[in-house]
Amino acid sequence: MSDFIQYDTSELIVGGVNIAEAIQSDKRLVFNESYTVTGIRSSAPSLYACYDLTVIGDLDVEEIEIRGNLYVLGNIKAKKLSCLKSIICSGNIDAETIYSSEIVANDITCSSISCSGNVVVRTTLDVGENLQSEKSILAGEGILGRGHFSAKNAVAVEYFDFEGEVLGKVIELDTDDTFSEPHTVPPEEVSFDDASAMLKRKIEEELQKAGEIDEEQLVEVVRKISATDVDLLSDWEKLTADLVDLSYKDRITNLRDYLIVIMATKLLPEEIVGYETLEHVFDNILIDAEKEIDDLPFHAKSVEDFAYALKVVTLCSNELRIDKDEALDRIFQSIGIKYKTVRSYIG
Repeated sequence: MSDFIQYDTSELIVGGVNIAEAIQSDKRLVFNESYTVTGIRSSAPSLYACYDLTVIGDLDVEEIEIRGNLYVLGNIKAKKLSCLKSIICSGNIDAETIYSSEIVANDITCSSISCSGNVVVRTTLDVGENLQSEKSILAGEGILGRGHFSAKNAVAVEYFDFEGEVLGKVIELDTDDTFSEPHTVPPEEVSFDDASAMLKRKIEEELQKAGEIDEEQLVEVVRKISATDVDLLSDWEKLTADLVDLSYKDRITNLRDYLIVIMATKLLPEEIVGYETLEHVFDNILIDAEKEIDDLPFHAKSVEDFAYALKVVTLCSNELRIDKDEALDRIFQSIGIKYKTVRSYIG
């Protein structure tokens, strides 16, 4: 008797998709084609899929190996979860180890995560030993755990509580704290407006030293200035590069770009705002965007974009021509979360 159940072309195909009914089995499940499995719960000692696998219901399998994408409309429980491409789970993931290129879930509890891309959780990410992402991590509520933490960037909306080694920039939005990056604490509390004014003066001094500059030199000057941004108010190099990109456009069609210009208006002095190839961004494009602000959708190009947009709305709410809560709702809705849901978690 075979110790596995093999799924080839299904007898039930809907819209070109192989359909199988969920089962609870003590045998290994092998899917040789892309499949959609429907039912309340699927369970087995192990599961192997050669291509994409979609599960409508809970997935309870000790060892899961997917050579494509894994989509689960339910919860995942496993000892080992390995996926060559993306894991998209509408519910919670409870596993000992997770390996994937991208991970999106409601909540993750595990001992170890190794991800070559981004990790996004709507609520909490709880890791017992090791969390490693080669890109960015975003938690709608918080990140906690112990051991080793490594990511290019990470954002926790409410809290970051990790004991052990932390590598990479981590921002806790609710407190605006930043971890694992050297930064000084001013002896007295300084408002964002005061800090940005001081930084403007530093930029003006640096630009006066630079004299006449072209766009490449402008980016290089800002790269030097970024070393003075001890309070991590902005990624100066990225901000300037984004402005240069916008200078080749004739209108703003994305709330992301509008927020970038607002932050630049707040932080950059006239020497940059009035620069000949950037001037029309602030004089024409920004004015037109503010007239169409109610119709601007938000589309982030990366997790870093998403996190930066939240920061701009928080720091520049008085400069926005859109209500702060409406802007935050538009940003969170872009990843399928309503702002009122996030607000219910963070008070």
